[in-house]
Amino acid sequence: MFFYILWNFLKGYVVIRVDGLSLEKFINITVSRGIYLWGIKRQSYTSLTAKISISGFRQLRGISRKVRCRVRIVDKRGLPFIMHRYRKRKMLTAGIFIFLLIIYGLSFFVWSVEVEGTEKVDPQEILFKLESLGVKPGAFKPHIDSMLLENQLIVSFPELSWASLEIRGSRAVLRVKEAVLPPEVIDKDTPCNIVAAKDGIIEKMIVLDGQPAVKPGQTVRKGQLLVSGVIEHPDTIGVRYVHSMGQVLARTWYQETVHMSLKEPYRQRTGRKSEIKYLGWKRFKIPYRKEEIDFSNFEMEIRQDGFIYTEIYYEVEEIQWSKNIAKLKAKLEETALAKVRKSMPPGAKIIDKKLKYDMIDNVKASAVISIEALEDIAVQQIIDTL
Repeated sequence: MFFYILWNFLKGYVVIRVDGLSLEKFINITVSRGIYLWGIKRQSYTSLTAKISISGFRQLRGISRKVRCRVRIVDKRGLPFIMHRYRKRKMLTAGIFIFLLIIYGLSFFVWSVEVEGTEKVDPQEILFKLESLGVKPGAFKPHIDSMLLENQLIVSFPELSWASLEIRGSRAVLRVKEAVLPPEVIDKDTPCNIVAAKDGIIEKMIVLDGQPAVKPGQTVRKGQLLVSGVIEHPDTIGVRYVHSMGQVLARTWYQETVHMSLKEPYRQRTGRKSEIKYLGWKRFKIPYRKEEIDFSNFEMEIRQDGFIYTEIYYEVEEIQWSKNIAKLKAKLEETALAKVRKSMPPGAKIIDKKLKYDMIDNVKASAVISIEALEDIAVQQIIDTL
């Protein structure tokens, strides 16, 4: 996309306005003849604006007559028009041309490196490792072997289970997923019991070795013996110690409370937006497309594609939480569920949830979430045989 925009900028293009009753037919015929339109915006039922190359514009005369639409140029953009405008100022024209060549050359390099998805691993350590592997600001993109780098990162950081390096324009973005470290494994030759990691009601037991000490449907407490590694046979003398192994699924419970102030209204996008596009790098940027921002309350989002910077301004309106109770409850539930998931172990499955909402003087809202989960509560515990 960046090179297409740059190519049209170098060749020059025009912004056209089309007026008529057959706008859809005009677009269909134009596309079918291989004439590319972009940035199409409907102004009204009988009018639209679009961008088109100079050569494409010359082919529109027959189409406009056929569909009885009026086509006129509302703006001329691109390097040829800029050079024509400043044809008597040769040094300025040469400077612009050299600047564009530099921008094009810089697009072959990485200028920012980011890490996404880390929670426990320090992203700075990953950035240092990437730098030692050649991925750093100023790195030549064709020399970066993404697959090799991903494998080297997995080897260097056992805490990571997956890594993916993606080059987006002048940005190198590394996405990672941290591994879930298993609990400490006790040697199979070491006798051990299985005890409960937390309170719960036994749902299912799969005992591979050892003597079950509880049954499905029984309530157990944290630390209670579930599977014994001490086997006593009535017809033999003495006892036999084994390494208990198995899975004990139990129903467990979690509860969290969240609070939210209703003094500050929430901001909601209305659907209207305006864009400003820049060509350049960091502070050296030239705006080449600017839409008027005719609203005062907005949220701004910045996107970067190579050396194309886009500032998107979304119009927002402020709405009191008390006027949208459904959204208030949804927000409280989302916050409460996220909070309770942090205290649940990996692999736990939510089988039931209940929420209780409360509002205090229309100033503060709260939610209490109660979760019933199904999880493996088996934990091995070494038997002291001395």
